Amino acid sequence: MSGLRMPRFTNGAGSPWAWCRVLGQIGGLYVLLETEDGYVVMDPHAAHERVLFDRFMSQFLAKQVDSQALLLPETVELSPADARRVRESLPLLRDMGFGIAEFGGDTFVVDALPACFAGSHGEQFLVELLLAFEQAGARGGKARWREEVIAQAACKAAVKAKDKLALEEIEQLVVDLSRAEMPYTCPHGRPTVIFTSFAELHKKFARTT
Repeated sequence: MSGLRMPRFTNGAGSPWAWCRVLGQIGGLYVLLETEDGYVVMDPHAAHERVLFDRFMSQFLAKQVDSQALLLPETVELSPADARRVRESLPLLRDMGFGIAEFGGDTFVVDALPACFAGSHGEQFLVELLLAFEQAGARGGKARWREEVIAQAACKAAVKAKDKLALEEIEQLVVDLSRAEMPYTCPHGRPTVIFTSFAELHKKFARTT
């Protein structure tokens, strides 16, 4: 039977399923997977959020964030309020893997992004992160603030609804999710997968076996 043989969790607990086969996308969003015991509906956006969050948080805590240089540095002109937030947050932004420098007035040059989020648009990503900084900081708690900011970054960088994914991309996402410490929810608590067993299907169809 063709399909993916799933890896063990890094914590040794075992993946959510030992085997699965990608059946495809439905509704322009959800992914259907067949497993040995039933089927799974996966939200690729929520799943990708979890993968990016775990990957980036691990790098951030180890102070080994990978940066990726932009082919063309972006000149970002901000509002005075956003420019003030950038200046106040420059050490954190650089720790997060941003290559960013002042360019006079309220203008900054962004020449690198965290590698995990390198597909994001620099200016939009930066402004959205600044808003996340402000909102999370208002709620207090340094550890929680850090997690909320990184969760927001993962959300903005994750694949979007209606994104058409190639089979290879789906398979890699399934493997990456199976290696996450908390594969069943995104960082905001939404489910990444919903499992239905064959036993439940048999019951719904009034089958005895």
